[in-house]
Amino acid sequence: MLLKDSCLTVSEVSEKLKIDFSTAYRYLNQMVKAGILTVIKSPDGDRFDFSSVRVFKIIEEATTFVIENERKLSDSKDLRNHQFEYLTQPQKFLDVRGQLCPVPEIMTRKELKKLQPGEILVVVCDYPLSKERIISFSVKNGYSVTVDQIDLVAKIYIQKPDS
Repeated sequence: MLLKDSCLTVSEVSEKLKIDFSTAYRYLNQMVKAGILTVIKSPDGDRFDFSSVRVFKIIEEATTFVIENERKLSDSKDLRNHQFEYLTQPQKFLDVRGQLCPVPEIMTRKELKKLQPGEILVVVCDYPLSKERIISFSVKNGYSVTVDQIDLVAKIYIQKPDS
């Protein structure tokens, strides 16, 4: 959403998101390859912008959906009741930082299948869309979920329901 109001360079994106230059470059480059962004050459370096008005509208709609869904999740009884329960010892740990959709969700689904009832999986994620997809999938499938957010990194605690 940084690109919503203006075209930015990799350095500007890196600085605003507080991530290293190479990570920002990798994310932006993958979005160019996917057709989401376009590169505009300028004297101060390549600038990144949405490739079309249609893509921009899709991104806005997706953002609205995520915000509305996040409100529903944070209001849900499941999240409130189990918020502190997750601070007990997790049995599994999955670090998907630096991975883009759908890799974090796929890896999380595989790890969740391995959990025994009552066990906790902690997923560390730095890609906002993946975070939302993991939370949504987990809640829809009956898992108890809570999230600790520190800057861009989310720790998602997922507990498999007792049988």
